[in-house]
Amino acid sequence: MHLGVILNRVFRIKDNPLFDYVVNNQEEIEKLYLILPLEDLSDAGESKQQYYDTVASGFVKTLHKHNIYPYVVSYKSLGKLADQLGLTHVLVGKDIMSYHNMEYDYPHLKLAFQKHSIEVIGERVNHYFQPLMTVNKQQQPYKVFTSFYKANRRNLVHTPSKHYQYKQLSQYAEKGSNQSKISLNSAEDIEQQARKAWESFLSEDISNYKKMTDDVSQDYVSGLGKYLAYGLLDIHEIINDLLEYYENDEASYESYIREVMFREFYYILMTQYPKTATKSFTEKYRNMQWSYSKQNFDAWKIGKTGFPIVDAAMQKLNDTGYMHNRLRMVVSQFLTKNLFIDWTWGEEYFRQYLIDYDNASNVHGWQWSASTGTDAAPYFRMFNPIRQSERFDAKGYFIKSQLELFKDVSSNYIHNPSKNKDKLKENYDIEIGKDYPKTMVDLKLSREFVMNKFKSFR
Repeated sequence: MHLGVILNRVFRIKDNPLFDYVVNNQEEIEKLYLILPLEDLSDAGESKQQYYDTVASGFVKTLHKHNIYPYVVSYKSLGKLADQLGLTHVLVGKDIMSYHNMEYDYPHLKLAFQKHSIEVIGERVNHYFQPLMTVNKQQQPYKVFTSFYKANRRNLVHTPSKHYQYKQLSQYAEKGSNQSKISLNSAEDIEQQARKAWESFLSEDISNYKKMTDDVSQDYVSGLGKYLAYGLLDIHEIINDLLEYYENDEASYESYIREVMFREFYYILMTQYPKTATKSFTEKYRNMQWSYSKQNFDAWKIGKTGFPIVDAAMQKLNDTGYMHNRLRMVVSQFLTKNLFIDWTWGEEYFRQYLIDYDNASNVHGWQWSASTGTDAAPYFRMFNPIRQSERFDAKGYFIKSQLELFKDVSSNYIHNPSKNKDKLKENYDIEIGKDYPKTMVDLKLSREFVMNKFKSFR
């Protein structure tokens, strides 16, 4: 066969299942072409665009060091290149959920290649479990995380690393060229950086994991979501490390393993219920009459809601592409519950800006907040952004880091400026409604409104 290997989002040279497949099936391969199609991120935030370009170019540069030269093209040119090379088969990661656009994912890519009469081979490259191997006794996917966790935790076992030599790939693969606009001049080895960061987390920070997850002043705790979203680390390598050092601190390691399994849980649900990418998992809520106020949505996007914890979180996202997990819950509940705006609007905005975007985790995270998903927060559970701010940014360090206006303001006044407008004017010459917005919604009234809306579906 004339095989094209699609490398996008499997940006690692170590423990790469695609490379492993090539070496193990070499006798069947007449011609081998390594291909990196680049995603169109023209609608993405600047930080996300830059990070993707840096990772992709660093990966290509690392391959070059091993005398491996992939074809680098745009997705729009992929079909044309496949025809030019005379491909009969392509090898694709079938479980990647972090593409910027869904047209790059396995189901869409498979259909596109079939139109060119090219057979598609799917390989698991990004997740631990095979979805159909995790079903319950009724042969249905678990819809409650605790049940999924209890049933599948014991199936996490140490797996051998993949063994192949880079010189084998260099010998087998045809020499490609860079047919894209990406520059390789200042490429960094992000895979190596990711591995060092992961090792540092295991040796220094995992023992404080539970505490750190509530510290909203941090961009992220381990950074693993980002590394997995770009395929910089192999999930089996992660599980092996967690199991190997488990006895060092069982409580902390188990807490982290639960988070890794949450990612698997959402991935499996997305593969079995793909329509929930844009529709409520709970069918009765698909007829919910959400608000579609562009004015309110725009205020949320740019961080002008009058609630500093929300505004600071959105400012951080817009500027850096990062948002702490606790803050993701705060801003998503504010949008879906207090402003009662369709969760798909928020999910789409996160897709554009989050560097560590993962479709399954993002969609189900938003549906959890909106109370429309599986195992979601009950509709009467609504985060109060002021209380969340007081609890998880008590001294206001995070807010001050993003909203310069409040850098000298006492934490006594920073969480609820509208309530403390007189003190802010008197002590800091900050005028609410002029220098900083008034709260755009009454929390008590919005809670009552949402409660009545959801009750009407009972």
